[in-house]
Amino acid sequence: MPGDSSMVEEGSLLEAVRGIVAEVLMVPRDSVHADTALVAELGAESIDFLDLIFRIEETLGKKIPSARWDAFVTERLPGADLSRAITTAVVVEFAERERGRPAA
Repeated sequence: MPGDSSMVEEGSLLEAVRGIVAEVLMVPRDSVHADTALVAELGAESIDFLDLIFRIEETLGKKIPSARWDAFVTERLPGADLSRAITTAVVVEFAERERGRPAA
């Protein structure tokens, strides 16, 4: 999606991820904030995270193995209640990390 790539370059990655989360979870963008818990508050399911990764790939223009998301969550949120701990900000942090990595 060329528009998404320019959005990341010109604007905030948080805003790009907010839009992606809203699309994937079919919720109003206004309900997606940095501290919004994707599972507990917006009803995200495991399949939704695959879609999020796919759309982040499109936005960043690079392939991201889904295993990286699992590894990131395990490293970043050890022992946490993932239904509450996976927030929009955590997804942004993952996207920022992936943006800086070489393409897979």
